[in-house]
Amino acid sequence: MPSSALTPSSRPPEIEEILTTLSRYNPETTTVLQEYVATQCATGSYDLMANLALLKLYQFNPELMRDETVLNVLAKSLTVFPQPDFTLALHLLPPSLLHQYSTASAPSSTIPLPPKADTDDQLSNSVHRLTYLNSLLELEAFPAFWRILSSDVDEEYADLVADVTGFEDAIRKGISKGLILSMRSFKIETALSWWNFTNREAVEQWVEKEMPEWVIDGDNIVRKDDGDATAAATSTLQPVPGKIKFEQFSRVIRRVYENELLHH
Repeated sequence: MPSSALTPSSRPPEIEEILTTLSRYNPETTTVLQEYVATQCATGSYDLMANLALLKLYQFNPELMRDETVLNVLAKSLTVFPQPDFTLALHLLPPSLLHQYSTASAPSSTIPLPPKADTDDQLSNSVHRLTYLNSLLELEAFPAFWRILSSDVDEEYADLVADVTGFEDAIRKGISKGLILSMRSFKIETALSWWNFTNREAVEQWVEKEMPEWVIDGDNIVRKDDGDATAAATSTLQPVPGKIKFEQFSRVIRRVYENELLHH
């Protein structure tokens, strides 16, 4: 994966200096990196390497850790799904925050149950909830993801991502990337539930804006370059011949991305 994928186009000079010098190990840079996380949340920008550097500083200087910043880093990591940034960030947190929660414990076809607050540690419970949201994305349980996020029963899910400007659209873009790379057609009814839209007009506007190589054809969304759009739309979520499925795509991206970071 090219290094440009790890470096934002508009990284501030002071952040670049921290990340490329021994300053990244200086606890005094924590405040600057924390403010940078807040800027990313407010502006929609994203800098994985800076966020991981901050979590690394927290590892060696736990007294400097700010709960709100940790949660915002995790929430921002969700916005680049299907990249594995959330898992990378999670692995830099203290084991005491993780509840020993793992999506690997559940069958790939099973949607895990929402986590229960089994500790008095508010940060640990919040990390657990964000991990649950990530597991739903990894399992492609998109309707369940949106349902949990907007739940009236547990409003903390929505509160945990409230600081992240454009969070919902970022998730929709991640889902769209998987569809673009792995499908040739899918139903508008499916799009409504996967993108969490309430009407056809919203779907049409999203396709026009984010998927210019696709077109609405009756009750289906199909690739423009398909020779026979009507025939291509006869079944829901048809894989493109010779291309990987959405789930396989997510796994490939995750492995390549993690390997790139390990050698960065």
